[in-house]
Amino acid sequence: MYCSVILRGAVRQTDKLFTYRVPDELSGTVVAGSLVNVPFGKGDSQRCAVVIDIKDTFDGDESLVKDIGSVISSSPVLKADQLALIDKISDRFNCTKGDVVELMVPSCVVNHKNPVEVFVELVSKENTEFILKSETLRSIAHIHILEYLLERGKCTRKEIMSSLSCSSAQVKALEDKGLIRLVKEVAGEEETYLSLDDAPEGKFTEEYDLSTEQETAVNEILTGIDERNANTFLLFGITGSGKTEVYLNCAKKVIAEGGSVIYMVPEISLTPQTINWIKGRLGDSVAVLHSRLTDKQRYEQWNNIRTGKAKVIVGPRSGVFAPAVDLRLIILDEEHDSSYKSESHPRYSAKDIARMRSLITGCSVVLGSATPSVESFYAANLGAYKLLELKQRARQEAKLPNIVPVDMKEQIKLGSGSMLSVPLRQAMSVAFSENKQVILLLNRRGFSRTLVCESCGEPVTCKNCSVAMTLHNNRRNGTQSLICHYCGYTVPSYEAVCSVCNGTRFTKAGFGTQQLEEFLHTVFPHEKVLRMDQDSTMTPGAHKEIIEKFANKEASILIGTQMIAKGLDFPDVTVVGVLGADLMLASTSFKASERAFQLITQAAGRAGRGDHPGTVFIQSMRPEQPLFQFACTQNYRAFYEQEIEYRQKLSLPPFKAIGEVVLSLPDENLLIQRANMLSKYLNDFIGFQDKKYQFEVFGPMPCVIYELRGRYRMSFVIKAANKSAINGVFKRLIEDFDHVKYPMSFDNDPQDG
Repeated sequence: MYCSVILRGAVRQTDKLFTYRVPDELSGTVVAGSLVNVPFGKGDSQRCAVVIDIKDTFDGDESLVKDIGSVISSSPVLKADQLALIDKISDRFNCTKGDVVELMVPSCVVNHKNPVEVFVELVSKENTEFILKSETLRSIAHIHILEYLLERGKCTRKEIMSSLSCSSAQVKALEDKGLIRLVKEVAGEEETYLSLDDAPEGKFTEEYDLSTEQETAVNEILTGIDERNANTFLLFGITGSGKTEVYLNCAKKVIAEGGSVIYMVPEISLTPQTINWIKGRLGDSVAVLHSRLTDKQRYEQWNNIRTGKAKVIVGPRSGVFAPAVDLRLIILDEEHDSSYKSESHPRYSAKDIARMRSLITGCSVVLGSATPSVESFYAANLGAYKLLELKQRARQEAKLPNIVPVDMKEQIKLGSGSMLSVPLRQAMSVAFSENKQVILLLNRRGFSRTLVCESCGEPVTCKNCSVAMTLHNNRRNGTQSLICHYCGYTVPSYEAVCSVCNGTRFTKAGFGTQQLEEFLHTVFPHEKVLRMDQDSTMTPGAHKEIIEKFANKEASILIGTQMIAKGLDFPDVTVVGVLGADLMLASTSFKASERAFQLITQAAGRAGRGDHPGTVFIQSMRPEQPLFQFACTQNYRAFYEQEIEYRQKLSLPPFKAIGEVVLSLPDENLLIQRANMLSKYLNDFIGFQDKKYQFEVFGPMPCVIYELRGRYRMSFVIKAANKSAINGVFKRLIEDFDHVKYPMSFDNDPQDG
């Protein structure tokens, strides 16, 4: 017996099928989808691989065929539909088949028999405190790691990387500095670094009578599931219309019939209430996948899915790869959210993969949102998706909030300042007098947006990236530092020097969530404030703790960035303020208007979800903007009609596909030289292509952030009739250019292009 395998994580040079002999003692154990170790290369080093198929004969020289080394998993790690997806994903997202296998087979599966964890501990607590106090470290990632270890003590490297969103290289850099040590230890059975909560009780287990609209949507989806015709539904429902109830009713029916459901949420740590609803209603059959599980916990969840014990798989975009048994339904809640698109290699879209998996299995896909992406709504209007609408809030007493645009130009003239307008302050005072709560959205973390030089007016920029640095308060010593949000470079504010004129006198420009928090303590000294942004939610469980405190009314004001606009349900919130609404439009992305409308609408949806009506204040310097007017009337269709006309005029998605090639080098002169050579190649190549592909090439042009982490970057934008045409160009570039001399990244659906 022989088998064909794909190496897990294969590079392009080794990305092909390799044939191995199945020894007699493994006959019957090795099947398609098995995970095996194979001897590879001249040194016969053991490599992890997935078996793609089994065959009786081999046409080549049998003396060159090696035996499989061992079987890692006694039962297949990939289902038939997953195996059928490998080539399709590899072609669609310009990655190796080995990359796809790596996405489908997590490292916890490869290593589960030898669960060795890497622990991190401080070399000296006293020295660490001295280093932090002296402000000599220039990496905010390094500062956060040391602060985390001071607070929590010895912990795993995986926990640090997940909690702080840092890399193993950043952890290693601190080891090289002699500040921490890494220790390998076998993880004991008792080691659990994240409690896996039991199914919640109380309101999360209550079932509700469906409205007529909800019942119609459930029946349509269930009919589609029974047909097994790979139907895709767009559930378009206003905020508070009960989309979750539709999902849960459909999932419950699928489970009762023995099928499985993949239920994706944008960011699992930001949606604890949604998780509680799912667990409370669907109970023991739920598996939850997220980044803060230990390897042991992750393997247990994954194995429950593979064996069919878990029928509902809840997770972020990576959940789309779960080895579900008899998959019948895939749900993407908040389908418009950009986190469903990976911004690192491979740059896959969970929405696209859900559709691809649906076509193989026949399962149905439900995309749900109050503010669908323009592309999805266009597809629904064309009839490619079945449109299901929920036009009323699920609870009859819960009315849509009254939305009030506020002209901040006038407010500043009146002396109210640039943070809180007079109408918003008055509404907040009334809410507090009635024992109600307030949410304030400011999509700008930090204390101040930046420091601006008093001499020349230029902002303080990062030495590694061509972006302005953000002013932050230091929680340890009360001082302030400038931090680059792209590379993490940090410098104390008193050491700031203007890169243009060498000036040292600066003025604060703009404000962030930290400054807003301080301001609220002054204006409403008797009200408790909670802040929820990337800086306040670094420790495990921080998101959940903040949300639970607010839900329990331990605070009357919740402020934060876009994470507070996602899927939260607080019945006592009657006032929502959207601050700095204009900032949301300050983007080079063609999706800027769409994202701004979505964020404002989602934030507004947090108000008036209980028995009392809500009011939303949108503070803007340009309240007459059509986008803000559409948001004020909650009129998605009017926004869509304007946006789709703009997209059509400029040949933007969904009318044409867009791809981006980014060339990056540390030498700026060399970058310009090679970008020009690449430009000539692209224009020559595309000049010979059939007109039906509708190719257009733009560039080379500097990326929006020209210098990033010490590398200069040039961008080429390609428009074409479809993604397949763009992928064809990408493949030629990969084949014809040395990736060492021309380090390029490829994206056939850039979100910020």
